[in-house]
Amino acid sequence: MGQSTAPTDEHRPAPLFYSEEETAALLGIHRTTLRTLALAGASPVEPIRLTQHKRVYRRIDVQRLAGLEK
Repeated sequence: MGQSTAPTDEHRPAPLFYSEEETAALLGIHRTTLRTLALAGASPVEPIRLTQHKRVYRRIDVQRLAGLEK
């Protein structure tokens, strides 16, 4: 009938942060490897710690490292 007013994926703004799972997938490493590196202070991108067990990563940092952004 009428058109949907819900935003489509094309119109959603890019997220500012990626989860640990998303970051690991974009970098081509396992999530636990990324977590281990982050806990050791040797992560390829600096994590932002939200809680003791939850970290996010800045989208621009991840995309640059993954070669998706210049």
